[in-house]
Amino acid sequence: MILTASASDHEVSLGRHIYLVRTVRPSDEPALFDMFSRSSAEDLRLRCLGTIKDFPRQAAARLVQCDGSNEMALVAVDEEEADRPIVAVVHIVREPKAATAEYDILVRTDKKGLGIGYQLMSDMLAFARANGLAKIEGYISSENRPMLQMATELGFTLDRADAGVVRVTAHL
Repeated sequence: MILTASASDHEVSLGRHIYLVRTVRPSDEPALFDMFSRSSAEDLRLRCLGTIKDFPRQAAARLVQCDGSNEMALVAVDEEEADRPIVAVVHIVREPKAATAEYDILVRTDKKGLGIGYQLMSDMLAFARANGLAKIEGYISSENRPMLQMATELGFTLDRADAGVVRVTAHL
């Protein structure tokens, strides 16, 4: 299966602020690096389920190489800041020869709690459905209560995966 349906660019108004949701572009690497660099060490630890040396650079380089055949990333761009920074990203990778994908998400620390993550997750789930995926999974630190709550609100089921890690699954 190839991920073919494009996630169309669209603006969303969240808390009287406008964000552009769109697919990642190769030219986004510096903006993604900036987003990761401006996120707290704690948020990066929760996102990676541990620490990764030079995560901002590695993650930015990796995300701009999504080929659309097996993976896709959506970003949220702050339309009201002069430099139009990327403030959040959600990424899915399809498992080989399966109708299942794994996701990961990060919202820049100073933009948490505004509904940006919820919007990106909703858009990612719609994209996955449009591309015939049957299941989306993610792994969340059991410490990350806001992310676990959001997953529950979006219809994911929660199961313990390992000590301190919860597997969340959405059947589409």
